[in-house]
Amino acid sequence: MRRPQLSYANVMSTIAVFIALGGTSYAVARNSIGTPQLRNNAVTSAKVRNGSLSTKDLSSSARAVRGQRGPAGPSGPTGPPGPPGPGDAEGWKALPFADGWTNYGGTWETGAYRKDRVGIVHLRGLLTRAAGAPTGTIAVLPPGYRPQRGRLFTVHTGESPAQAGRVDVGPNGAVAWLVGAVGEMDYTSLDGISFDTD
Repeated sequence: MRRPQLSYANVMSTIAVFIALGGTSYAVARNSIGTPQLRNNAVTSAKVRNGSLSTKDLSSSARAVRGQRGPAGPSGPTGPPGPPGPGDAEGWKALPFADGWTNYGGTWETGAYRKDRVGIVHLRGLLTRAAGAPTGTIAVLPPGYRPQRGRLFTVHTGESPAQAGRVDVGPNGAVAWLVGAVGEMDYTSLDGISFDTD
């Protein structure tokens, strides 16, 4: 009998059949393993590629793990001072009335002045001119409680009829009545008069 001889064609066809069958087996094996074929706890951390999982794949306890606290950052800029509180102002001082002026009396606030912690001077009180119609200087504030330039303020005055009035505060400390109601009993309110001394 004649022995079969290996030819290039025979060798190449044999190799092609081997590769085809091997690839099919690999594909079948790869596609035949799914969730039912995996035992519980079969997939460990060593078998998971780093970076292949997202946050939603992790348990709530794993998502809650945090690293160490970093160093404190630099302090931000200091903000402006807040408005003065009740304990940040001086006590009220009685207003040094000029001749003819006095407190309105009764339950009304008396004339007074003070300075808060940021240097703003405040006036208050309901006043009247006991002798004659209101006019002229009401009081003179001491140094340290005077504006550098004259200031004009709208105030409440009365009676007969009640109307808006004007009180000026000068750099010499004079608190002066300029215009307003002149009926009896007249009154002039200093509430709301505030100014700086810078």
